[in-house]
Amino acid sequence: MTSFSSVLAVAALAAGCRTEQTLVTPDPHLERMVDQPKVRPYEADTALPKGMAMQRPPEGAIPFARTAASPVGGATVDGHWTERIPVAVDRTLVQQGRRDFETFCAACHGVLGDGTSAVAPHMQLRRPENLIDADARGYPPGRVFQAVRQGYGLMPSYAVELSERESWGVVAYVRALQIARGTLAARLPADARAELARESP
Repeated sequence: MTSFSSVLAVAALAAGCRTEQTLVTPDPHLERMVDQPKVRPYEADTALPKGMAMQRPPEGAIPFARTAASPVGGATVDGHWTERIPVAVDRTLVQQGRRDFETFCAACHGVLGDGTSAVAPHMQLRRPENLIDADARGYPPGRVFQAVRQGYGLMPSYAVELSERESWGVVAYVRALQIARGTLAARLPADARAELARESP
């Protein structure tokens, strides 16, 4: 009799379990973990200063992740943007920078760096920056380098895909695009004019 009562008790407990129901239909109490009230980057939030979800770090905040000293040269020197590209800028570096720019950057910023590309019209939240306008021409090289290494806004970091030297190559090529934008073909050296004529459609 005792064993029969035990079987009935176990059966009653098993019937009370919601294992099957929970697997088929999520428990409403667990749904709170899936659907949480939150704001995403660039969204408005009236509870925060300036009505923005993204906020500047407090004064004196220290980054959590420390980066090792760069063997090539980093984005800043003594707290200021690097004003000179710290590697030798030659034809090889600029050509390498062109290859990497066209591989990783041109999809959004355009082949000419002017922010005109096939995907740019679909990026309504934040349009790709025009890298050859007056504002961008005023950016120190260190600022552009940091954007490549750490990302900026919706742009991801390319620190995995590009070495530091390759990143500086991209910076050098962006500078070349900026210079080329305001340079007349007639003022180019003869070999450069000949190469331009070969590449022209």
